Amino acid sequence: MLLLEKNPNVDLCSNNGWSPLNTASNEGHTDIVKLLLEKNPNVDLCNKDGWSPLNTASDRGHTEIVKLLLEKNPNVDLCNNNGWSPLHKASYKGHTDIVKLLLEKNPNQDKGHTDIVKLLLEKNPNVDLCSKDGFTPLISSCINNHTSIVQLLIKHKPNINAQTYDGGNALYFSAFKGNLEITQLLLENNADCNICIHSKQSIIDELNNHPSITLDKEKKGLFDSLVKNTSSHVTDYVSKKSVDYAFDVVAGSSPLHIASYMGRTDVVNCFLDHNANINMTKEDGTTLLFYACEVGHEDIVRLLLDKGADTQICRLDGKSPLKIATDNGHKSIVMMVTNHTKQEDKHSS
Repeated sequence: MLLLEKNPNVDLCSNNGWSPLNTASNEGHTDIVKLLLEKNPNVDLCNKDGWSPLNTASDRGHTEIVKLLLEKNPNVDLCNNNGWSPLHKASYKGHTDIVKLLLEKNPNQDKGHTDIVKLLLEKNPNVDLCSKDGFTPLISSCINNHTSIVQLLIKHKPNINAQTYDGGNALYFSAFKGNLEITQLLLENNADCNICIHSKQSIIDELNNHPSITLDKEKKGLFDSLVKNTSSHVTDYVSKKSVDYAFDVVAGSSPLHIASYMGRTDVVNCFLDHNANINMTKEDGTTLLFYACEVGHEDIVRLLLDKGADTQICRLDGKSPLKIATDNGHKSIVMMVTNHTKQEDKHSS
């Protein structure tokens, strides 16, 4: 306070471009932010990495500081050098209160002093503003299972089918994570269950010119995600495979494919209730039933058979669901598929 009484230049930055306001916003020093704002600093002054005070506070989860900054009418769509906006960072980190503030622009409701608060915050942020790799706030929220934030974002009509650099979309990630509530919400708001991860060749072409993600890094990331984000049953199966195998599994997969592979029975059932194509195939001919038979998800195999999955569709290499189940020693599934096929033959003869 003593320093501020001397009227210093409050926008003077460190060598890395950090202003006093940005530093205080980052550290969560609410009282200091209040004092600095009284001196009318440049609220959009960014550091060398493109972080504004609002972006910094949104990322760190400092709700009170976000409220204070919003009263000064900052640029809510100002992104850092990686293309992340304040809304995106708050969505990714799961800071629901901050997402609500940024979307509704109504900090008034929590302050109670409507007579002295003049809001200049009626402009809505761009809910589809994405990072350089195509991750929107909605996609990031689905990746991190932030259901309440997905609910908030949906009300603002985002592009529900937006895709990342490799074709990932909100519905794919909710299915991958097995989040039934988010999956239902997306389907009810017309998410397209036929949008797939890009093909292997498309991803390879994309990464040839990518500034930071190599093909090896992509494959390793996909492998790790398959191992870490599911049951021990799937983890044990995938951990014996290669990174190339993980790339084969994910590339070209629809949300329903990945849900079948990961063993998300409730999510698969939800898709089928929304009239998803039960016999959808990847470029190599892989069906949902094939993946469930391969990994050994008895409940999903039973569900798919009951709903009319075609047991005769083979991959381009000639392998059938029955063959892959046999190869992997899933005896109960072999029996299930065999009996089902016999019943089908009886009905057709």
